Formats: sequence, C-alpha cells, structure tokens
Amino acid sequence: MSDTFLAGRRILLLGSNERAALSVCRSLGRRGADVEIIAFDPVRQPAELSRYCRRRHFLGSPVTDVAAFLYRLETHLKDNRYDAVFPINDVACELVYADYAKLASHTVIVGPDPEAYRQAVDKAKALELARQVGLHTPDGVLLAPGDNTAPAFALLENGPVFVKPVRSCLISDNFVNTFEVKKCLETAQLERKLAEDLPRLPVLVQRPVNGRGTGLNLLADAGRLVAVSMNRRLHEPVDGGGSSFRCNIPVSEENVDIARHIAAKLNWSGLMMVELKDDAGKLTIMEMNCRPWGSIETAIRAGVDFPALAVAQALGMDLPDALVRSDRPVRVRNLKNDLRWVVGQRHRWLSRSSPLIDWFAALPRALGGREHLDIEQSDDLLPALGQLNPVVVKTWRRGLLALRMTTARLARRHRFRRLHPDEPVLFLCQGNINRSAVAEILFRHAGFSKVLSAGVLPLQGRGISPAAARFLEEKGLDGSRHRSRNLKALKHDHRKDVHIVVFDFRTLAEVSATHPELQSRVVLFDDLGRRKTGEIADPHGASEDQYADCFRRIEATLQDQIS
Repeated sequence: MSDTFLAGRRILLLGSNERAALSVCRSLGRRGADVEIIAFDPVRQPAELSRYCRRRHFLGSPVTDVAAFLYRLETHLKDNRYDAVFPINDVACELVYADYAKLASHTVIVGPDPEAYRQAVDKAKALELARQVGLHTPDGVLLAPGDNTAPAFALLENGPVFVKPVRSCLISDNFVNTFEVKKCLETAQLERKLAEDLPRLPVLVQRPVNGRGTGLNLLADAGRLVAVSMNRRLHEPVDGGGSSFRCNIPVSEENVDIARHIAAKLNWSGLMMVELKDDAGKLTIMEMNCRPWGSIETAIRAGVDFPALAVAQALGMDLPDALVRSDRPVRVRNLKNDLRWVVGQRHRWLSRSSPLIDWFAALPRALGGREHLDIEQSDDLLPALGQLNPVVVKTWRRGLLALRMTTARLARRHRFRRLHPDEPVLFLCQGNINRSAVAEILFRHAGFSKVLSAGVLPLQGRGISPAAARFLEEKGLDGSRHRSRNLKALKHDHRKDVHIVVFDFRTLAEVSATHPELQSRVVLFDDLGRRKTGEIADPHGASEDQYADCFRRIEATLQDQIS
C-alpha cells in the first residue's frame, strides 16, 4: 500500500477528544485523506486545530435529545458526500449503532457490524468471550437491576472493590448516559454507587487485579486478523484511568493467537483494544474498547498505522496478506498528563527509581527517536496549544459561575412565598437524587399535585440515594421508584407559570447562565420557609447525619407551607 493510498477520500470523524481523535486525524491526513470532524461540544479539542482537519462541524450536543441530533447528522450526511464515517469515542459509537441501518445507507461506517459491537462493548459478555480464548477474568459478581446486592457487599468485606457498569455509554429514553468505573473502599460508597447505576443497567463488582496495564490492539477484516500490537503502561494512575506514558512491546505468538481467536469468534471487522492486566505473564481482561483508544499513537509510532488500515478495511481496499505487527520499543508520552503524574509521585523523587530523574532522562531518548509525544509534534503545532483550550474555558466558566453566585447572594432578600397546592412546581438541584427528589415526594404526599423534580447534571435514570430512601421510609414513603431527570430533557414540560425552586446559589447561577428564559421563574427554596435559614447544600458523599439534616430542613419548610 502506498503512503497516500487514502488520497482524495473524504472521511468524517464523529466525536472528538484529546488523544485518539488527534492521532486518527493525523494518521488519515498524512495518508492523503480529507478529514472533517463533527464535535459534540462547542469547546475546540486539539484534533480540531490540527492542520489535517479540513473542517469542523458542531451540530449541537446529542446528550439530552438523541433523536434530534441523529436527524441533524443524517441531514448532514445527505448534504455532504463522505466516503466513510469514523466514530471516535463511546458516545459516537452509541449514536452510530442506535441508528446503524439509516446512517449506513448514506456512507460507510468504520467499525464492526451491530451484533459484534453489542457482544464486545458489554463488559459482562466480554468476560465470557475472554474465558473462551484463554484469558483470565477478575473475581467478582454480576448484578442485574432488581438483584440481591448482598454478594457485592460480601466482596467488600475482604478489601476494596471496583464497580463497573457493563456499558461505558448507553442511550435510553432519548438521553445519552455515560458511566464511570468507581473504586469503593467502604460500605457507604458501594451503597451509593449501586443505587445510582443498578436502576439503569447491570454492573460488575470486582476485586482489584494485580499487574501492569497492557493493551492488546488488533484490526480484523470479517474475522481475519490483519494487524496486531501490544503496549505496556509505564505510568498509570493507581485507581485506573488513562496512562500518560506507554511503550510498544513485542507480541508473543500466544498473544497473537488470542487476538486471532477474538477476531474469529466475533467475526470482527475494525479496531479493538483489549485492556489487560499483566501479572508475570498472567493476562487478565479488564474490558474491550471497540473504537480508537487513547494510546493508539504508540502503535502508530511503532509502525502499525491502525487508523489508516481501519479505513482501508471499511472501504474494501486491498489489505496486506502478511500480519502487520511491530516489535519496535518506542515510547510515547502525553506531556501534560505525565507532568501531573510525576508531581503526584513526588514522595518517590529521592528514591532509587526516582520518576523525576527518569523524566529528565527522556530527552536523550527523544533525540534518539525512541520516545515521542502524543500531542506536541513539530509539523503540527496548533494542537499543542489547543490542549489547553478546555482548561482555559473551564476556568473561565468557573469564574463566571462564582461571579454569578456572589451577585445572587448580594442581591438576596428573603421573602416568604406560599405555594398553592395546584400550582406547578419544579424542584431543581444538581443530580436529582437527594434534595429535589425528597422535596418532590414530600410535597406531593402533602397534597401538592403538580410537583416535579429534576437536576442540572447531564445524568438521567439514577436511583434515589440510599440515605434519602431511608429518610422517606421512616416517614412511611417509598422513594425506590424515583428516577432522576435532567432539566434539559424536561424542557418541553416547562410551563409559563411554573415555579422553579432551587436549593442553593450554585444551581440558581447555572440555570440563569444556561436557561436565561427561565430566570424570572427561579425561586430559592429558602423563600418557601417563614424564616431565612439560607441555602441547603448538596449532601452527596457526606455523612449520614448531614444527609438527615438536609432532609429535615426540607421537611420543616414543607410544614411552613401547610401550617
């Protein structure tokens, strides 16, 4: 295959992030492709500033209205002729596979068929497949919604556990929910995590696995292994997450066979990174990533150009007959994140294996071509500046939010408001699993018939917090059926006469900034009480006593309303 075998091909990247999107954009651009990106956020990511990105499109966020976004995406594909669409992150993959047939009728999708995707992206199903191909799996239990959670708490008695929702991203009720893996050290943490996630999807509760993080990377075509590589994490967070420094390592024939068996069993087409823990040769699976992975630059630098090969495979171009692989010991570092890692290791700076000394020794390796950087590259400079863009925007937004909160506090004058039982009221807090949820249930029980609740965080469908459930149970009320709602997802339910009741100045400021049309209808919960008692802080993650105090204050305010 020539160096410019993608010349003239128009490729659309769906989704953008700091590392994978940039590596894919550069890979395809250097092969001659015209690369465009659809971003999900107005804040520009490094890939969108690359010289290889011909155009950036922002069609709005898909999170709170999937159907509307997919309509805009389909319209964009109709109006523009692309050779292929390449989903980059988890949200992009979920969007593509939510309406695969319709999108695939307009262009080629770079990735597996829907059935293979559903098998691999589910962490529980991935474990079953891993056992069949000879990989080890973590000790743990799988819990489905409604299951008895006692086995999970039994695991916690012997040390910390990791709670892993079986999907990293899931579309339900026209909303994109994302899920995080959480390390739980105590009962309260596990209790909260299960209460939030189990109503939405099954979760795995697993014991920690020893070993160094390793990635088995592969590209396949209809079940035939085309390319393979492995990378080892040199610097990785203690509690999991992306690695800031990796190296390419040789792939043994045994591991090639594992990759070959995975591809064959799934009849896989496209990219996959099998995340593993390597404990002296014992490989234990963590999950399967079915899209470009954050450390893909390591393989590209080692000579295995996964993004370009993936597009060639999707377009039906001729692929190499011999397995593409590389044993070159190249290292790749994410400079910004690795600096944070080194600072976090300052307690080891004076040890024999000092991470600080090793960090400064990177310069000779870089000059010798054995070490590279993820983002900073001499022929494509703007992404290096672009990686600071999200940080600057986030800091700016925090400053504006603090200013709005301060202004609201200074202008605050307590004024008692009595609600009529038939008045429409929307209680609004951050996550809709504590304050607003309890207020909705208490007020509805007291006869307020047009009460709803919601949160401003981009989360939906979570169960009420265990502390809130216990408080309501003591009052003879059932909160087990409550599911969190997002304010934007409720936008069509807003009525002109609804009172939007918030509990703190932060939520008040956020609503004023993101929904200025609602500002005149926002009321502080404190105004529903006869006496000024101040804002009610979010108790999330606090002690049981703080939860109870929060809910008692809400109940006391209700008494003022009905007395």
